[in-house]
Amino acid sequence: MVERTTTNDDQMPTKDENPLMRSKVDDLSVWQSARKFKRVGFMAMAAAFCAALDGYQINLNGGIIANKGFIKQFATPGTKVILGKYVSAWGGIQSAGQFIGQVLLQYATESLGRKPALLIIWVVLVGSIFTESFASDWQDWLVAKLLSGMGVGMLQSTMPLYLSEIAPTQLRGFFINAYSFWFIVGQLFASVALYRLKITDPLNYKTPIYTQWAMVIPIGIVFVLLPESPWWLASKGKTEKAAKVLRLCNGGVEGYDIEEQIEVMTATVRVERMAAEINKEVGRWSIFQGRNLLRFLIAGWPKITQQFVGLTVFNTYAVYFFQYAGNKNPFLVTVILSCCQLLSMILTTTLTDAYGRRPLTVYPYAVTVVSVLCLGIIGCFDYTTKALGSLLIFFACLATFSTTGASAIGYAYSAEVAAQRLRARTAAWSLASSNLIGIMFSFCTPLMINNPGVTTWGVKTGFFFAGTGAVAVLIAWFILPEVARRTPGEIDELFEKKVNLRKFDKYVTEVQMRADELHGGEKMNN
Repeated sequence: MVERTTTNDDQMPTKDENPLMRSKVDDLSVWQSARKFKRVGFMAMAAAFCAALDGYQINLNGGIIANKGFIKQFATPGTKVILGKYVSAWGGIQSAGQFIGQVLLQYATESLGRKPALLIIWVVLVGSIFTESFASDWQDWLVAKLLSGMGVGMLQSTMPLYLSEIAPTQLRGFFINAYSFWFIVGQLFASVALYRLKITDPLNYKTPIYTQWAMVIPIGIVFVLLPESPWWLASKGKTEKAAKVLRLCNGGVEGYDIEEQIEVMTATVRVERMAAEINKEVGRWSIFQGRNLLRFLIAGWPKITQQFVGLTVFNTYAVYFFQYAGNKNPFLVTVILSCCQLLSMILTTTLTDAYGRRPLTVYPYAVTVVSVLCLGIIGCFDYTTKALGSLLIFFACLATFSTTGASAIGYAYSAEVAAQRLRARTAAWSLASSNLIGIMFSFCTPLMINNPGVTTWGVKTGFFFAGTGAVAVLIAWFILPEVARRTPGEIDELFEKKVNLRKFDKYVTEVQMRADELHGGEKMNN
């Protein structure tokens, strides 16, 4: 007797049984979507604006260590530059805070919803600003950096996820990158504030800290007013509430069918759960099982790559780096670098949906590798001269410009690549993995640059990151797929069918064919 075994193909729906997992509005062009979805676009941009506080706080904390008043208060008496061990401790604890925040908040994000998670983030951010306002020694600043890191990490893992779930398919990249855009704007404001204080009141370091209160209050108001994610509501079976949110966000848009959207959401979640049960990819650690493990790696790799190409050198510790390199005005350099970041984000935000995630991630990171290699080469000469000093700033600007956009798209990968039912967990753990490496580099980079008696690589630190970055970019070339303008159902199908990762953009999915069949080839009006 021959016993017939049941395969995945037997249990999965046949073509005729395939539910709708792509709506009619998903066939709009990027610019058509931008014209139609103005209301949800305003909501998404208001939510993304909240990243400005994180950017302001991160750059403020990184740049304030060169403020004379801060040095007088927190450094060892008689020193003009804070010792590397203190800078390392602060940087390391901040990265540790990001990791802790990302790992812990995912449980609230998944069980309570995206909106309650945002409110928790706000409370943590208020705590970090309060601690900074009253810090008087390096241990107090250590606690402030921990809370600051937690708030940043929580927002990094939650806001891009939230934006991807309320934004139209054709505009997901735009609004996720808008999060990074406002983050950069906040960084620029911090750099300008510190630069102006250096000129007008060099011993004043408290005023920039107090200005954060003016930002955190309106952010709290925005978080209270934002609606819950319709995808989260649909995944929890709360379809009526999901329909209410969709009506609030997109009601009145010509050709937009709320019932069809609910059908797409519920069908996508249902098919995902069916596939998970068949493949035995269920449970707490399901993000590390089967194809989910590959999706987890892809979700985190762009952000991991940013660590290996030297982000800590020309971003996190830019002031410290240029201060050690003999630059007489390191604050001005950070303002220039922030302007490069802003320009990079304007280009990336507007191009990522039209041209795709993959080319705007891999190629810019390759440029960064070349840039940090050039930094290392300059370090072999007298870079304190005017000519080489200017060249040093040029390559730092080039590295900053190329990395900023690629790093921002990393949030899109973390929010889009995972299955809908695992989206919160995958985003959290993938970004947390990046921050584990960030913890290491946040601690080690200042010691590489300036640790008397042990290592004083200085500008030659660029050689190290050129080597690690080259390996990371090569891996990115092979594993990063193109997921722009794909619905969650299509992305699931591409991974389930094990389509070549570098050929995702050319593959015609059954989800697409089924949608075309049901819609009868109809096209929405512009």
